[in-house]
Amino acid sequence: MNYKVGQRLDGVINNVTDLGIFVTLPKHKSGLVHRNDFGSDWPRERQHWQVGDQVRVVVQNLRKGRLDLSIRRVNDPDLIDPANQFSQLKAGDFDRVLNQVDQEARAEIKQLEAALK
Repeated sequence: MNYKVGQRLDGVINNVTDLGIFVTLPKHKSGLVHRNDFGSDWPRERQHWQVGDQVRVVVQNLRKGRLDLSIRRVNDPDLIDPANQFSQLKAGDFDRVLNQVDQEARAEIKQLEAALK
């Protein structure tokens, strides 16, 4: 799997070190959430994270095959998720597309409910 800057992913913490948090992502790829992501109080902050915890991260940089991840920037609108179907929409088209997706989802739910009867 090729990862891209801005991509949001769910991963599992595999190590918590003085450097930061190492996270295993899908397809057995790992990345680092650097201690700077947590501000100036990393020694206290690191106690909140445990190996095996699931965490949502965003790819903020790709360097020499390494993934720089962030937890703090998951909701940062400046990191556009290339996998988000709505990220390239113009403001005027958003309502139309969202309503279309909503109608398609409702139709799919009705089909699933009918199949279960």
